[in-house]
Amino acid sequence: MKVVVVVPTTREDCIRAFLDAWHLQFADAHLIVVEDNPAKTFEISDYAEVTHYCWKDIENDLGKDAWIIPRMTDCIRSYGYYKAYQERPDMVVTLDDDCYPVEPNEGGFLEKHWQRLNEMGTTEAWRETGNGMATRGLPYFNLSRSLPCMINHGMWNHIPDYDAPTQLLQTRHHRRFGFSDQTIPVGMYFPMCGMNIAFKPEATPGLYCLLMGGDYQFDRFGDIWAGILVKRICDYLGYCVHSGQPAINHHRASDLWANLRKEAATLETNEYFWQAVDRVLLTGTTFQDCYEELAEKLELDGEYWEKLRKAMVIWANLF
Repeated sequence: MKVVVVVPTTREDCIRAFLDAWHLQFADAHLIVVEDNPAKTFEISDYAEVTHYCWKDIENDLGKDAWIIPRMTDCIRSYGYYKAYQERPDMVVTLDDDCYPVEPNEGGFLEKHWQRLNEMGTTEAWRETGNGMATRGLPYFNLSRSLPCMINHGMWNHIPDYDAPTQLLQTRHHRRFGFSDQTIPVGMYFPMCGMNIAFKPEATPGLYCLLMGGDYQFDRFGDIWAGILVKRICDYLGYCVHSGQPAINHHRASDLWANLRKEAATLETNEYFWQAVDRVLLTGTTFQDCYEELAEKLELDGEYWEKLRKAMVIWANLF
């Protein structure tokens, strides 16, 4: 099994702690570290099987199209996806640099992701119309559909991935966070957090993390909106998405008030972004075809959306 692990980072101490924590689990994997700085500010060449990129590499590689990779945001991980795809791996995994193994001295994290990626997903195919009694025409046995998995969305322990308003509520009304292994039903979306995901490389053209950060009006939802777009494509092409295990330990809570400022405009748009995606009629046969269609047919007006549509088309045509 050939695995590439993509990790965005900004600081040497964070990525070194990450690499030290995962070195047993990732002994046979190739790691791509995308440093979110104009030039490399540290060296990690002492770690085997690690390739280290920065803004300069993005500029040299993508040239006039380098702008599609946003800076000063975890969405810079998209460049890592692109470089991972070029290696033709069996599986791509992405993690944040503050995510650590639940069992540091035990292996199996990548194997669990791979197992989940190769498990068929079962989703509901029939719905009863009566209450408590099956009416004529309802099958006796075949009530669900099985679909091959394209994305496994791993979850997290310790510090959950809340938006700022929910984080505020949690300070007064603490509730224990939990999760279960599930297959996201066809026709339904889910909040895809980018800190622990595994996917098959053919999905990469549909997994672009959108234009976010200080240069744009939106932030902190690049992974969420990427999840909406790719789930729409998976549903159409006949693939499923799992969510649940394997989990990681998430160690660093981001600043509540900074998050609130960043999310202000985004939270409102998140209420209807999925509906605009839902209205697009897809006709393509690949992730690349469908992603271009979503870009071209997305009915959202404004300067940001015009620029995003161009970025999405450029991204799709990298593959």
